[in-house]
Amino acid sequence: MSRHRFGYVAAITVVLIGAAAARPAASGASPSSSGAISAVTVGAKGNEPIVKAAPDGTLYISALQYIYRSRDHGASWTQLPGPVVSTVNLASDSSISVDPGGRLYFTDDYPYAGTTAVCTSDDQGNTFACNPAVVPGGTDRMWVLAPSTTSAYETTNEGLYETAFLVSHDRGMTFVPTQFTSNFLQPQTGPLIQKSSSSLVLQSLNDGNTNLDSLYVWDPSGASVTQAERSSPLPLPNSLPSDAMDQAGNVWLASEKANPQGGREVVTAYSPDEGQHWTQLPPIPQTFTGTATFTAVAAGSAGHVGVLYYSTTDNGDPNTLTNSTWSTVYAETFNATAATPTWTVTTVDPGVHQGPICFAAGCMGNSRFSGDFITATMNPHDLPLLTWNKDMTGNGTTSTVVRFGAASNPTVARVSRFAVITHPATVTFTWQLAVPQGIAGFDLYAGSHRLNRWPVPVHAGKTYRYAAHWRERAPYSLHVLLTDGRQVVVER
Repeated sequence: MSRHRFGYVAAITVVLIGAAAARPAASGASPSSSGAISAVTVGAKGNEPIVKAAPDGTLYISALQYIYRSRDHGASWTQLPGPVVSTVNLASDSSISVDPGGRLYFTDDYPYAGTTAVCTSDDQGNTFACNPAVVPGGTDRMWVLAPSTTSAYETTNEGLYETAFLVSHDRGMTFVPTQFTSNFLQPQTGPLIQKSSSSLVLQSLNDGNTNLDSLYVWDPSGASVTQAERSSPLPLPNSLPSDAMDQAGNVWLASEKANPQGGREVVTAYSPDEGQHWTQLPPIPQTFTGTATFTAVAAGSAGHVGVLYYSTTDNGDPNTLTNSTWSTVYAETFNATAATPTWTVTTVDPGVHQGPICFAAGCMGNSRFSGDFITATMNPHDLPLLTWNKDMTGNGTTSTVVRFGAASNPTVARVSRFAVITHPATVTFTWQLAVPQGIAGFDLYAGSHRLNRWPVPVHAGKTYRYAAHWRERAPYSLHVLLTDGRQVVVER
């Protein structure tokens, strides 16, 4: 929520777990986690971060009106100038999406709880074309989804409190409102998601009437002026809600509820039919004591689900824990639909905040260090991307840094001399392998198109060579297949 944000800054962290490429199916038992986690600094502005991966592997983060980009799987980041509508803000909500053609969508309101704009970029955020008044007047907490190269969807809270649903059929140039919520005072919404085989668009909602984590069901056809609503069995989270759609078509929600020690434990639920029926799973065992808050759910391949949240060992209401120290924690399972899933829980970032954590318009000052939500998502290759906030204090002041993390993987150094030589009609790739242990083969890609695969056995010191037609344009990348089922990307 953009209202009452002045006078406080915090740190944002984004994490990629595992390698930054596709993970092939591994034989034997399912993995217990995507890999170890570390973090690096991205930039110095924004909160409520959202991270998205483009089809070519480019990563984007929107954090309020600020936009960051990484072209090397998160190793380094650049703050983009952004569209004009992002430069005239006092403070703004924002959302991003990337369509299958690589078009970046950015939406925000300006100058403060004002007009909702939608901007698009076809050059990785270097320049933007904007519709500066998709919804004029006072608006708040917008979300955008671009699931195809033909249609895009947007919601925003018109008059700050009534959610409107809009549709674009020209890749974001114009949007037409097709539905409005009948719940006039229910502005606490989450991201837009869509099942690949469905025309409906779903959106999580903190329903203050039922006190349940629920779903708006939007119909882009506009057959009905108002949306449907479907309640889950989960209580309201202490943040804006999160949602995710796995590759099997299950909708996932996550929240918190009281645990036996007087704190808050993490609970999840899923629906195979767009919220008509739900299965609530047992709480994550590692949260039976202590307090969790700001849950954010991610879902990838069938059974692969993660939940990001803030955690303290103290028990109580997160809004009133004045002396508590909080850490960022990630829980992950690869058998999520089992009666009792197996969770691997990792402290991603210790000591991110001291004191209470709250959200929304009634929350002010240091307690709102993280805005209204944090985000977890999976990239197209079934690897989690995580974003959160962290207090960074120095010289008596609190400042904001944006961070990104990736699993450290020494196997990157096993490949040497990866070279790309261009000719008038062909492109030649060569590389050598320094250490063959732990490597199952290679994939060579031009963009998202795989040019060739070399399976085991692989040989140290051997020079591998491949020639492709010039039409196979960059970016070129060599994917090193590891025997543990992950991949390492070497890009040129």
